[in-house]
Amino acid sequence: MRILGGNFKGKNLLGSQDLSIRPLTNRIKKSIFDSLQYFYQDKSVLDLFSGSGSFGLEAYSRGAKNVTFVEKSDNSLEILRRNLSLLSLAEGSSTVVHSDVIKFCAGTENSYDLILMDPPFNFPEIQELVDLIFGRKILNVQGILVVHHEITNPISADTGTYQIKQQKKTGRSLVSYITVRK
Repeated sequence: MRILGGNFKGKNLLGSQDLSIRPLTNRIKKSIFDSLQYFYQDKSVLDLFSGSGSFGLEAYSRGAKNVTFVEKSDNSLEILRRNLSLLSLAEGSSTVVHSDVIKFCAGTENSYDLILMDPPFNFPEIQELVDLIFGRKILNVQGILVVHHEITNPISADTGTYQIKQQKKTGRSLVSYITVRK
């Protein structure tokens, strides 16, 4: 696993030895950032289910202003912290939160320009979490929520608060790009 673009391009990241963890592949990560083009530059980013931090660190490497990483696994947090240390990020550019993502989203008062979400494929509360993000206005009005999820775990497109702008199918997964409905 490595950083694919930006200031840290080519830097290798540490990953988990836990085979039950499904890391975001470089191919899917590249496709996502190619789709976003330069949207992430000078933006505040929230990386939910951050794991090793690969998703959020890619955004930071490509010009994000700051990244908040939310992860509940102690093992993943240790790897994330080691990856942050390897890259020597600028002071104040990252925040690590040890929390369940639903609890974090239910309690945060912050809002973000870009939210990156790569939950476990069997995560049953995906719709609840998306509804919570938009209900609590965690995504800024001009922002984008990017969700990498399994096709069999869809996100409802029928809502008054958000709209799915685009979906890309890759194997058994979808990448959904979701914005605030205007």
